[in-house]
Amino acid sequence: MEMHHTIQNYLTSWRGHTFQNITAGLLVALAMMPGAIAFSLIAGVSPTVGIFSTALMLIGISFLGSRTLMVSAPSSGVSIVAVFITSMYDQQMLIAAMLVMGLFQIIFAFCCVDKAIHKIPVPVVVGFMNALAYLLLTSQLKHIFGHNLSTYLFAVLSLIMIFLIPHITERIPATLIMIVVLSIAAKMFHVDLTDVQDLAHIHFEMPALGLPQVVLTGWMVVELIIFGLMLAIVATIQTSLTARMVDQLTKTASSLNRESFGQGLTNFIISLFGGLAGSALVGQSKYNLKLGATSRLSTLAAGIVMLLFLMLLSPLVGSIPMVVLAIVLTRIAMNAFDRQTLRYIVERRWTEFMIMLITFLLIVIARNLALGVLVGTAVDYSYQRIQKYRKGRDQHGS
Repeated sequence: MEMHHTIQNYLTSWRGHTFQNITAGLLVALAMMPGAIAFSLIAGVSPTVGIFSTALMLIGISFLGSRTLMVSAPSSGVSIVAVFITSMYDQQMLIAAMLVMGLFQIIFAFCCVDKAIHKIPVPVVVGFMNALAYLLLTSQLKHIFGHNLSTYLFAVLSLIMIFLIPHITERIPATLIMIVVLSIAAKMFHVDLTDVQDLAHIHFEMPALGLPQVVLTGWMVVELIIFGLMLAIVATIQTSLTARMVDQLTKTASSLNRESFGQGLTNFIISLFGGLAGSALVGQSKYNLKLGATSRLSTLAAGIVMLLFLMLLSPLVGSIPMVVLAIVLTRIAMNAFDRQTLRYIVERRWTEFMIMLITFLLIVIARNLALGVLVGTAVDYSYQRIQKYRKGRDQHGS
């Protein structure tokens, strides 16, 4: 009876206004294109890999995901961990780490990861999000500063358009309009700018299914497990925060355990194709809901549209100026800074602020997201225990 009810709910999650969901999927795909290109460059892989991975994840998660209407793709957190791996080893090691990441996410699902995630203190989550935002922001400065006057001019134009376009229309993403207009302008006037094709070869070929070519020694196996675990923790935290937001907006409940299983299986499959794994995305999920999406069809449509873009328009991706993409990611980074930080300062909640700061500094300085979360959580729980001990001693003394 329970199995029948589960199947019935799954089939119901595909129902909805077909045209409305396909339209939402189309616009979501357009909105995700800049991020798919930019996050792949951060991770040290070709934009074609990033776009293909985004398409594959959208399609996979539309079938396997638990939290309907939530959008998943290569993200800032996963990309920032990925660049650590590619800088130390190569892309094959990155693919291997993402295979391990998928396995860890599947294991998390059976270990009730939802309970573990809810035990992470709020100041630690705030520090984690702020560190991701900082690392993302600083990674883009090299594409904006230290270049010619044309680069600075296009940076200013990009900022102006990002802030003005939403006042004119919110139906079409401001970042997409900005990228299209400024890319055309750069080509028409032969502006001296660094383009995407200057940093990466843009050419789509359907990747073959297979395992990464990695020769593992004893220590490399340990590092591979650590990398995979770091990726899985980062993806799970980002997905948990996004799922919580979608739950609140839709006034429905979802299962992080089932989402972790679906996302882990999808990431594992993507890695077998040599792609870039990902997690849920807050902004794109909110945009999907704002467009009126009501079923899994919207994310499936977004994935199919993204794949068609890659197959038909990949040569045009190479002509996008890097400074324009950098401004897009700078905007994403600024929005990612958690406003709770200011509340800690205004309300003088110094203990929570210090735990947030410890988490933030550990991640930024050590370049280790998992270490920051673990130490920040340990400090928070230690402080809580000390406070309880003092309170108990005072009560006993009185």
